[in-house]
Amino acid sequence: MATLASLTQVVSGNPVYENFYRRVDPENTGKVGPTEAALFLKKSGLPDSTLGKIWDLADPEGKGYLDKQGFYVALRLVACAQSGQEVSVSSINQTVPPPQFDTSSPSLSSTTSLSCELLWAVKPEEKNKFDGIFESLAPVNGLLSGEKVRPVLINSKLPLDVLGKVWDLSDIDKDGHLDKDEFAVAMHLVYRALEKEPIPALLPSALIPPSKRKKSLCSVPGPVPGLPASPPPLKDSLHSTPSHGLLPNKLKHSLNWVVPLSERGRYDDIFLKTDADLDGFVSGQEVKDIFIQSGLSQNILAHIWSLADTRQIGKLNREQFALAMHLIHQKVGKGIDPPQVLTVDMIPPSERGTPIPVSKS
Repeated sequence: MATLASLTQVVSGNPVYENFYRRVDPENTGKVGPTEAALFLKKSGLPDSTLGKIWDLADPEGKGYLDKQGFYVALRLVACAQSGQEVSVSSINQTVPPPQFDTSSPSLSSTTSLSCELLWAVKPEEKNKFDGIFESLAPVNGLLSGEKVRPVLINSKLPLDVLGKVWDLSDIDKDGHLDKDEFAVAMHLVYRALEKEPIPALLPSALIPPSKRKKSLCSVPGPVPGLPASPPPLKDSLHSTPSHGLLPNKLKHSLNWVVPLSERGRYDDIFLKTDADLDGFVSGQEVKDIFIQSGLSQNILAHIWSLADTRQIGKLNREQFALAMHLIHQKVGKGIDPPQVLTVDMIPPSERGTPIPVSKS
């Protein structure tokens, strides 16, 4: 913070920096989009890899744009790089000549290519992690349906209206599915929201995957939003989910669920700690120790697992896990045996409205 504050003092009122800033933000809006920044910074003659590093340092929060101070940071780092200094925050206050930019603008195709291929707010290390989660959800033809994405989003415990916005923004093609890049956008937005950052009304240009920009962003110079000015209103759900996966449906039935609210928070916390790969499910191997700690017999625990695994897929989502823990608690604490089949009020809220196998024994 001190470094940036001192930078402001260094460049404040500096006619060179002020002139550069007026070129990219003539209306003094206080924001410089990635396209305008790329078009301008490319004139420095620095390699694309260096410019990418400069952008990351100037936009450390991944906002997708540069405010005035962020643009000053970028200019200062350009000056450092041109003077042979290291491109890092510690170099910002080095005494260097002002940055130099070629007034003969490079071709539009090369600068546009920079903005499309280089400046994606999803960092490579993030992308690798998100790709792993994506593959664990068993995509079909490279796509995940809303039904498969929903448990991962709900697992974040963010408010449902926030998750609805995340889905709307990340489903860039509006096809009701997420490909690997769109899923990375969704996860990036979720992680930002968990850090108390607001979900944007429109997807910032820097968050549009390069694979999508070729269609929407790269054909026109200047900022082009990736979505309509008024995003479609959030309807009932993550759009591609069947009726049993609708988020409002979850709210509708949650009051009638056998698992009391007083228990759910505790079970959710255990689930989050147990779901190490963040795929929205826990396997029998992952919960084995937790179940065994109850002291119940293997037969009873196996029956409870069978009841909770309503889809018989060999793993439990967050609600199914809570149901299993509730049945264990009922048997341990009150001596109440688990039923032979689930009663209506035991069915996890998100699964109501679809057939569930009658017998689980």
